[in-house]
Amino acid sequence: MLWRSTFVRAVPWRAGSRITTTRASIVAPLKIARFYSQDPSSDIHKAPGQAQGQHGQERTAATTTAAGSEPLASSESTGASSEAVTAPEVNYPPKEDLTPLAKHIRDSIKIQGPMSVAHFMRQVLVNPLSGYYMKGDVFGTQGDFITSPEISQMFGELLGIWFLIQWQNIGKPSRVQIVELGPGRGTLMMDMLRAASRFKEFRKAISGVHLVEASPGLRKMQRQTLCGIPLSEEQVGGGSKEGITAAMRPDGLQISWHDVFDDLPDECSLIVAHEFFDALPIYKFEKTDEGWRELVVDLEEDPASTYHFRFVLAPGPTQASRAFAEHPAYDHFKTGDRIEISPDSFRVAHDMAKHMNKNGGSALIVDYGKDYIQGDTLRGIRKHKFTHVLTEPGKVDLSADVDFNYLKQATEELVDCHGSVTQAHLLHSLGIGARLNMLLAKAAAHRREGLISSYHRLVDPKEMGNVYRVMAMTPLGSPTPIAFEPQTPSPPPQPQTSTTTPSKLQ
Repeated sequence: MLWRSTFVRAVPWRAGSRITTTRASIVAPLKIARFYSQDPSSDIHKAPGQAQGQHGQERTAATTTAAGSEPLASSESTGASSEAVTAPEVNYPPKEDLTPLAKHIRDSIKIQGPMSVAHFMRQVLVNPLSGYYMKGDVFGTQGDFITSPEISQMFGELLGIWFLIQWQNIGKPSRVQIVELGPGRGTLMMDMLRAASRFKEFRKAISGVHLVEASPGLRKMQRQTLCGIPLSEEQVGGGSKEGITAAMRPDGLQISWHDVFDDLPDECSLIVAHEFFDALPIYKFEKTDEGWRELVVDLEEDPASTYHFRFVLAPGPTQASRAFAEHPAYDHFKTGDRIEISPDSFRVAHDMAKHMNKNGGSALIVDYGKDYIQGDTLRGIRKHKFTHVLTEPGKVDLSADVDFNYLKQATEELVDCHGSVTQAHLLHSLGIGARLNMLLAKAAAHRREGLISSYHRLVDPKEMGNVYRVMAMTPLGSPTPIAFEPQTPSPPPQPQTSTTTPSKLQ
């Protein structure tokens, strides 16, 4: 299936390997985007009687003598030929180049033993020195992937309308802040604010925009998109040696940046998280005859492999498998089944719900996933193509499907949760067909085909329409938000013409 990467088969545990950790790293509260933390897995020692060097190590043919037996006779005494027998030479393909981050991960594994998939993802995505998202722009046709806001302005505009309606549903508070987690280039927020500006009462209530972003490079891109400040300008309207912290838009609206969700002001918040949860670290587990075992990342010692890393199965329980996988909800799985669990996602959803429970507001989560736990969905993407998950760390985007039911469990008794529904259902409920026809009526002839193509990519079930799903959080007891009503939606309006829809990753 297209949205699953080819997962490397787990191989036997490297004898003597262990995983180092502290218990506090599991129970400590999540700081959004500060994922560069210690690996929460337990110390693992070689299982009793485990054979040494079972994988990736050459075996040599040695002449041995059993206890009490006579030594084997030499070739001189037996008259056998003394010619040496040599194995045929094998030309293995060269290993891929080591990226700076791959060297760091390799050295860490050599010292501490295999690392959890979650820790590997943290390193790959947000390592301060050479993590994937720390290098700057990775979006759009010139980057590695395209998101819905980059495809069409209609997506962000309609999400802005959704939040306008929610603001009305919760009583039109006089002050409300707009919050986005993982804002990318800032395109989604720009389109949302453009839609909000058309409703004076709503726009007047917006006290500020708050972006939770760890990457200094992406902060500069977001400032350019939202405030029109060139990338070359280091600081305008706020900042520190760690990076940009504030800037002012031409319309007088202040944009503020935060490293962590906990830094947000206590105020009624309208929160959007678009393709944010899929990038949060996951743990991988496999059901064995002895129970759940964790899949971890180890060094690849097979000379026939071009990669530097491989997945291995822990020989015994780890702290992570005990904490996350050994739960009655997973008892029905069979031997050989795998599951992916993201405790970081649970904590983020819980923090969002706590914030809303205290201050009011609403939230919208848009991502690819299902309403249940899955197995091998971890994928690598580079230059709009799927690639090996463990190749060239720091140069490849890693993501995994979201378990929306798991997020709901994190919000229980704090907010009401709705959905998930498909992205197509949300956009049709908000009138994307009517918006498309309005744009077509005003568009030049050469732009019409592009508008229609963008529409299809957003809502076609074979494109993003069903792959992406949406979940909403609203205050306890508040009205059901638009697009989440328990009723059959009307047939979506058809565009005026049709065109071939490009692949979702082009």
